[in-house]
Amino acid sequence: MTEKEVVHFPVLKEEVLTHWVSSKSGFYIDCTFGQGGHSKALLELLDSKGSLLGIDIDPSCVECGSELEGRDSRFKFENINYSSLYSYWVKNKLPKVSGILLDLGFSTAQLQDPSRSFSYNSTSSSLELRYGLDGKSVYEILNEYPEHKLNWIFKHYGNLRESKDLAQAILKERKKEPITNIEQLKAIITNNRLFQKTRYNKNQIKLLFQALRIEANNELDNLKQTLEKVKDILEVGGKLLIITFQSLEDELIEDWKRKYSYPIKIPDLGETIPPLFQLHPDSPILPSREEIELNWASRSSKLWVFTKLRE
Repeated sequence: MTEKEVVHFPVLKEEVLTHWVSSKSGFYIDCTFGQGGHSKALLELLDSKGSLLGIDIDPSCVECGSELEGRDSRFKFENINYSSLYSYWVKNKLPKVSGILLDLGFSTAQLQDPSRSFSYNSTSSSLELRYGLDGKSVYEILNEYPEHKLNWIFKHYGNLRESKDLAQAILKERKKEPITNIEQLKAIITNNRLFQKTRYNKNQIKLLFQALRIEANNELDNLKQTLEKVKDILEVGGKLLIITFQSLEDELIEDWKRKYSYPIKIPDLGETIPPLFQLHPDSPILPSREEIELNWASRSSKLWVFTKLRE
């Protein structure tokens, strides 16, 4: 599916641009390039000395990234996982960064491509859900993982109360035949009396897909790893912007915020270590009513803006 076939709305675009740019001649990184909505808008604000690195693990983004790279010498694209950002930055001896953007949602193109299986309404004959080619597909997870591991994934990544029952139902089904498609997976839920009694509706199916997607893409570990490295990459005064879409991402950022955005008192020395980052505004930015009406997918988004205060 090409970019032209998909109407793409970068989430919280105006709010991102307001807070992302600290210097028009700075060096910026878009860690989740996607179809380039945020990147293209940023390039319009930078001067001739400014530059932008766009990265994305999804191979379907290469065409769009290469096209923009060919049109604008200030832009470079790399088809890598954002969890590899620090090693890429070191290897290529890049300068300190003025601003980093992480948009943790999947794109409209990914959602509307039936071969990717990102939508539980997809008619795909496969079970994929991977952004890139790394890790295990959902097909492998469902047909190879032991019961206890499936139970853990459904409980912790999907907050599904009936996680153990669901894991057992999947094992029972795959003993008959491999689970190969979305309809087969949904039928395990809709045809099971236990799940019907416990109100397994469309939202529960959505949470199941969320849990499987997080596991397939190692999403939370990638985010945690990247958050620990941005302090070494950003310049003082540089901005870290993160767009989240669900509570597990928010919890990770809150943990990171507590670690780096508060002063640390050392009673024995009578000293206080000042915070490394500041969240400003002091709470996440939410989409406007107008944006939600235009782009329903933005309704659950939050924009976190952190500024690096010191080395």
